[in-house]
Amino acid sequence: MYFCGWDGGGSKTTVCILNSEGQPIAGAAFGPLNGNGVSSAQVEATVHDALSFMAAQPDGLAGCAGLVIGMAGISNASLAGRMQAYLTRGGYTGPLRLMGDHEIALAGAIDGPGAILIAGTGSICYGRDADNVPFRVGGYGYLIDDLGSGYAIGRSILTAVIRSADGRSPHTCLTQQVYDMLGIKEIPEMITWLYAGTTGKKEIAALSPLLLPALERYDAAAQSIANKAARDLAELAITGLTAHNLSRAELALTGSILEHYRVIRSALESQVYAALPDLRICSPKRMPAEGAARLARNPQ
Repeated sequence: MYFCGWDGGGSKTTVCILNSEGQPIAGAAFGPLNGNGVSSAQVEATVHDALSFMAAQPDGLAGCAGLVIGMAGISNASLAGRMQAYLTRGGYTGPLRLMGDHEIALAGAIDGPGAILIAGTGSICYGRDADNVPFRVGGYGYLIDDLGSGYAIGRSILTAVIRSADGRSPHTCLTQQVYDMLGIKEIPEMITWLYAGTTGKKEIAALSPLLLPALERYDAAAQSIANKAARDLAELAITGLTAHNLSRAELALTGSILEHYRVIRSALESQVYAALPDLRICSPKRMPAEGAARLARNPQ
């Protein structure tokens, strides 16, 4: 008997298997599983590969006493239905829970009450209070939310470029960096790229790394963007933790922005500690796939 967790992402799917005592005994990575931007054929192929890995375990598919799959967009009933169909066709008929990627990330990140702050392409603060009641702040998508995320930073970089071009703001080195990355020479070309049908959330978020070299040059626009990202992310955490009386709990930080943008992380930590001095800020203790497997073993 074993318990299995999948962390389904847009580029890869990580699988973790725990034994009956809750110890990791096997793991692997396969193709993408995110239903947004990944073809149905690719999703089904990933499901097939992951199930084949489970079937190769000593007890086979029948030995799985619980499977939790975490992935973005799973609240979409159509995607959830397709996933269940793929699993059934692949031969899995055991206990199953489909969950959001933020839920399995929290389960892996900390033990007990607290929250996880995720800032990647999007952003969200998700946690559980002392009574194990879940809560969330943010994470409602790039059109109306996701402040402090890679998308928000990329969009702010584009805004800084047009403001500088108009004379509303001083010169910024971000202009040339954007031009070089996009292979363009003037604002009209940038606008054409921005509103092209092939430009979406991921393409705009991909501009966010340009912030780092601009910060190294002490660019004022870049510093302003970093400061805003830190404030927006700190607001997510402070709001959620304060509302649920978690001033002495743990807050795990994860996601590309918080892992690679030290200026943003440092400013965020300072602001959170100023509001909640007894909080314990940490990095996740375990990967999300193990969090999913833990949820399969001990449903909350």
